[in-house]
Amino acid sequence: MKVQDIYDWISATPGQPHAIGRYQFIPATLKRLVTKLGVGVDEVFSPRLQDRLGDTLLLEAGLAAFRQGRMTRHVFMNNMAKIWAGLPNSSGKSHYDGYAGNKATMTWARFDREMARIFPTPATTSAGANTTTAPNG
Repeated sequence: MKVQDIYDWISATPGQPHAIGRYQFIPATLKRLVTKLGVGVDEVFSPRLQDRLGDTLLLEAGLAAFRQGRMTRHVFMNNMAKIWAGLPNSSGKSHYDGYAGNKATMTWARFDREMARIFPTPATTSAGANTTTAPNG
């Protein structure tokens, strides 16, 4: 399936909530990322392309700042929750709770535990850490 095939499907099914591919891109985000990365509409929507798009969202959420210690894990997690509706924010709910049936698919405690396992860094704000949130994806 090519990117254009996805755009055609979206156009053919108006009013339907769309979550596309392995990272569940919504149409506006998909189009924005495709444009940002210069992806052609004839490019295959392959796992590799989806990973590139997903990696871009992680960077927009602050992955580089987080890895450099300029953003706390909790801020990064809240930023990711603004991108992926299935992730909880620090309130324990999805940032999009109730919209199109969205809800958090895990608790904040589990999300925090798994993120700490993957990225063993302090979860609390440290002196000099940037706690600014990334723009919505």
